Amino acid sequence: MDRLELDKALRRLGDVLRERRVTGEIAVFGGAAIVLGFDFRNATQDVDAMIIQGHGQVVKAQQEVGAELGLPPNWLNEQGTSYLSKHNDFEMFKTYPSEGQFGLRVLTATPQYLLAMKLLSFRAYGHDLEDIVQLAKRLGCTTADSLLELVKRYYPDEQVLPEKILEIRSIARQIHAPEKP
Repeated sequence: MDRLELDKALRRLGDVLRERRVTGEIAVFGGAAIVLGFDFRNATQDVDAMIIQGHGQVVKAQQEVGAELGLPPNWLNEQGTSYLSKHNDFEMFKTYPSEGQFGLRVLTATPQYLLAMKLLSFRAYGHDLEDIVQLAKRLGCTTADSLLELVKRYYPDEQVLPEKILEIRSIARQIHAPEKP
């Protein structure tokens, strides 16, 4: 889903909830939060979210919206919640259809939180490396020590294994590598 398709799906989800006089609230993270908040990534496969309010109604409505718009059944899912920190750091993104009405409130993870999550869950395939490099540059968090510090701030109870430290050091070198034309 690109930014327009994502916005259309969230808007429709908000409309369905408003029609049912329900207020749903979701906290979006991962690729969808990057697509919504930044210009360096144009699409995501799904919306990783934590449903904060109106859980059953949001799940039911997202299934209906997905069928209506031809989206995969799990276009909005909670599968990535295992990567969330105890120190959740979300900010208000947008209310669909509008503030003060029933509908959908969407929060997104802050850039710092997104970067910490991406570092902890890093996969060598997909968009993870590009997302990490872009977020780190925008935040000025470009050394291995500052990246590790960020991970430890959001995940203080997580044991950062030596392999992960080596991976983060390698990522820091890639952050400083000249960009390809």
